[in-house]
Amino acid sequence: MAALPRSISTLLFSFREHHIQNLAIEKDRIGCHLIFDAAAGGGSIGRQGRRPSNWGRVIEMKLKIKFMLLAGLAVPAAFGVASTAMAASEAAGAELETSTGDIIVTGEKKETTLQKAPLAITALSNEALQQSNITQLIDMNGFVPGLTVANSGSFVRVVSIRGIGYEASDNLSAEPGTSFHIDGVYVVSPYALQQDFLDLQRVEVLRGPQGTVFGQSATGGIINAITTKPDTGSTSGSMQLELGNYDLFRSTATLNVPVSDTLAVRGTVQRYYHEGFARQTSLGPNYGRYGLDDADRVSGKISLLWTPNDRFSAQITAQYFNADEHGAAQKNLDDPDPNPRRISQDYPNKYKLDFFLAYADLRYDFGAATLKSLTSYQTTRNHNQIDVDRLDYASTGEYDAQPYWNNSVDAFSQEFNLTSNGDGPLSYIVGAYFLYQKLGQDILEYRGTDAVPSYDLTLPLTFANYPYNLDYALNSRQSRYSYAAFAQGTYKLSDRLSATVGLRFNHDNFKSRNSTLFDIFAPPVQARTREDAVTGKGEIDFEITPANMVYASISRGYKPGGVSNNSTPLLVPLTYNSEHVWAYELGAKNRFAGGRATFNAAAFFYDYKNLQYQEEDPIPYQGGVSNVPKTRIWGAEAEATVDLTDHLRLDGNVTYLDGELVGDYITLDPSRAHAATLAAAALGYGPFDAYTIGLRALQTRNTKGNLPPKLPKWQGTIGATHTLELGGLGTLRSHAELIYRGKFQYRIFNDGARDVVPGYTQVNANVVFMPQDTRWTIGLTVTNIFDKAGIASRYSNPFGSFTTSDMYIPPRQAIASVKYEF
Repeated sequence: MAALPRSISTLLFSFREHHIQNLAIEKDRIGCHLIFDAAAGGGSIGRQGRRPSNWGRVIEMKLKIKFMLLAGLAVPAAFGVASTAMAASEAAGAELETSTGDIIVTGEKKETTLQKAPLAITALSNEALQQSNITQLIDMNGFVPGLTVANSGSFVRVVSIRGIGYEASDNLSAEPGTSFHIDGVYVVSPYALQQDFLDLQRVEVLRGPQGTVFGQSATGGIINAITTKPDTGSTSGSMQLELGNYDLFRSTATLNVPVSDTLAVRGTVQRYYHEGFARQTSLGPNYGRYGLDDADRVSGKISLLWTPNDRFSAQITAQYFNADEHGAAQKNLDDPDPNPRRISQDYPNKYKLDFFLAYADLRYDFGAATLKSLTSYQTTRNHNQIDVDRLDYASTGEYDAQPYWNNSVDAFSQEFNLTSNGDGPLSYIVGAYFLYQKLGQDILEYRGTDAVPSYDLTLPLTFANYPYNLDYALNSRQSRYSYAAFAQGTYKLSDRLSATVGLRFNHDNFKSRNSTLFDIFAPPVQARTREDAVTGKGEIDFEITPANMVYASISRGYKPGGVSNNSTPLLVPLTYNSEHVWAYELGAKNRFAGGRATFNAAAFFYDYKNLQYQEEDPIPYQGGVSNVPKTRIWGAEAEATVDLTDHLRLDGNVTYLDGELVGDYITLDPSRAHAATLAAAALGYGPFDAYTIGLRALQTRNTKGNLPPKLPKWQGTIGATHTLELGGLGTLRSHAELIYRGKFQYRIFNDGARDVVPGYTQVNANVVFMPQDTRWTIGLTVTNIFDKAGIASRYSNPFGSFTTSDMYIPPRQAIASVKYEF
């Protein structure tokens, strides 16, 4: 088996793990480029039966990155060196709240307050993330209106906002509809969305198309994780240890060191481990208790801030994440074991992820405006070993296994923008953006009926050495170049009335080369797409009082098209079209009772064109991505907080969503096509016989009137926080919350019960004690108190055995923590 190419080289230095979490953040000023790769080491904390490979990591840094960064660094750096005035030291944690208690957010790349931002935006503070045990994206379900995070298979996160997400996640070239950012840097790889949050100040979620300032792949909205920057003012840090059931262990250490009045370094490291929430039961005794939904991770981050004067700042950041686990628990709907935490699989699942991100945020303040350069480099390496049929040989009399499904993503981006300063009637941002992506995917799949299979492969592959059970192999190499220019301005028409207009031009150039079964049956398929798109925004807002605002907006979002991994289809196109959405929104931001209560609400209507999704073809192995011509989505959402007393706060959110696929559209469901293939086989026909292809073609259905996927009709959260002063002992803060997520259709096909993901309710609680006059904090968090086996998502595999599986929310967890800050 040929190894995947890895362009990692040069400088090595050793990195000792600890833990990375708890960084706060101010603005989004960061940057530089590094690349980490893991090397095996020793260890003391790992899953049963083996030692983990998480200690003594080796970090590799590409020297060539400095050349890629040079263009982004040179211009602003020149301004910084030329200036002579010395800057006053900046505080590391930017103020999360104003003097009136309003949260400061970055929003559309300009700082404002949450209540003054005329768009639907939610900000979750680091404290809120910790008290609800939100450690990664999938934990955010229920906490943000309209947000649904689900798994697609075992290694891809599908993030949907108001029903717009990632329905073609099985195709390497397809891009998500909701983009994830770290300090404003677009995280290109959908596989990297499995990473843990690290050293965050807050997470901002912008709902609705963000096609002007954030560009393509933000048709649903964006999630921006904002980290804490270094502080030149004082030495500080923290150490936190968390222990819980399932042998949970998480340790986090953060240290901030001011090297001088103008230079500071901040670093965080985190180690996270717990046993699997579910168990793979049909393996041999040598595997012991083989847990799924386990965690075996290490994260690290280091950031350097230089402020040589009061006009120029440079922040360089590098971040690394590694997971070496058994992977997600996917319960086949036909599993004979009724226990949702027991999986009857007999081929050992494995999951590995290495993600590295480095970026440089350089700024120069001209007085009237600030020039910013944001340069980034990132790399993702993902390895998966999968039991595709999700069952054992005893249940099916056959096997379907993938010894590897490997994904690689490398990307470089550069953005320049100029943002106005001051409180004049006109504020603006103008900029230019470039993104390069290099994508790779290698899949090997074996199927058969022998009880003791072998998984042998000799390259080069010929008909003479063709393995008896080799079912499928894919080697795909793709690249994408994207260019954009954008401008957005807001003008105060009066003291209370403002209008915003924005426009962005996007150019996308994509090409691919796909080899199936090592080109033994046919030559590789090469394809290319080029397209231009214009997106934009118009918005008007009116301040009824200083505490009450209403706004109305219209915006256009865009997601580029691409190439399917097929060669001779009858129904599925070789290339698929870009997505476009027109979004119309009315909203209100309100404060009442002198700021003790807030109420924000929005109603919206989306007119969606060319929704991308995974379709099957009448000819086996020729499925790919197609477009639903027209979809409409509408809904309403609200968020509120109320301080009933100085010690008791209530908060909550609720979302209503609905929609439909409009007009006649004929498509072929992969699951129904597979059922037809099995029916033909029972009559003695092969998969490529004319009878089988014709029977598969008869399974097409009209999607007119179907519900769009990932669209729960109702979802929301209600919570209460109480603070109790215990005299001279300290402060006790308690928090409880109830989360409800309604049922939804998982796919566009609406194929009866198969596609309906049931709703669930979850209750969490958290207690924190802060002893008086100490630096210690002691906490206890219990999630899923009633141990509900709620179904987080469902996945119908469009390949292989075409199985349908459920993925469950984590069971009840009790986590005790102790933290020391200095």
